[in-house]
Amino acid sequence: MNLKFFSVIEEHLAAGKSGVLLTVIAVDFPEETADLQPGDKVIISRDEIRASRKLKRKVKEFLKNKIGDIDEFFSPCLESYRLPSGDQLEVFLEPLELKPRLLIFGAGHVARELARMAVLVDFRVEVIDDRKEFACRENFPGAEEIHCQPFAGFLRDYQARSGDYLVIVTRGHQYDYEVLKSVVREDWSYLGMIGSRRKVDLIFSELEQKIDISRERIAKIDAPIGIEIGSETPAEIAVSIIANLIKTRRLTHG
Repeated sequence: MNLKFFSVIEEHLAAGKSGVLLTVIAVDFPEETADLQPGDKVIISRDEIRASRKLKRKVKEFLKNKIGDIDEFFSPCLESYRLPSGDQLEVFLEPLELKPRLLIFGAGHVARELARMAVLVDFRVEVIDDRKEFACRENFPGAEEIHCQPFAGFLRDYQARSGDYLVIVTRGHQYDYEVLKSVVREDWSYLGMIGSRRKVDLIFSELEQKIDISRERIAKIDAPIGIEIGSETPAEIAVSIIANLIKTRRLTHG
């Protein structure tokens, strides 16, 4: 197998796409029709098929039909397929889905509830806040990482990943704006910020006038954050945010 294909797998995962990774174990193809060899890998997703070697269209269609609905594929397994020609193909199948990364800027009550719920719906959570009494393992037991440092310090070293989900729920207007202006141009799947309509409009105006962010880009920001359900408590606000995260994840990446 071409080792460069591992970068294709990494790219697929980084984009937050789901799919099935097929690894060829054994083949019994006549020499003249040998499209696949042991060790070859094929990614089968909802909208494309990518392989470590060039495949004929009929082979791609055969594999996709055998896999069926990728959304119903949950665990690794060995399979043996017989082609119409009578040839035998043995493969190892693995679900291919990297949990998307959710970065929560702020570690207050809303952030705590949001992190707890996000873990339950398969997000990898990272929390950023400079307050030790808030940004701690006791408050965020399910978080993959807790960055107890100033937002500016974290953002200087922040390496955006395609498919990141970013939620801004800091303790004040100045911090919200600091984070938002630093990440608004990044390649995220979701960017949301808490706040009243008045506060949001003020920050959006600053983005447009001071650092020349287009209205089209600003329109992609979910702010005031979450689906409108009349939420008031931290847990209710977290539910409204989680709903939009799930909506974005499922409708954008499938």
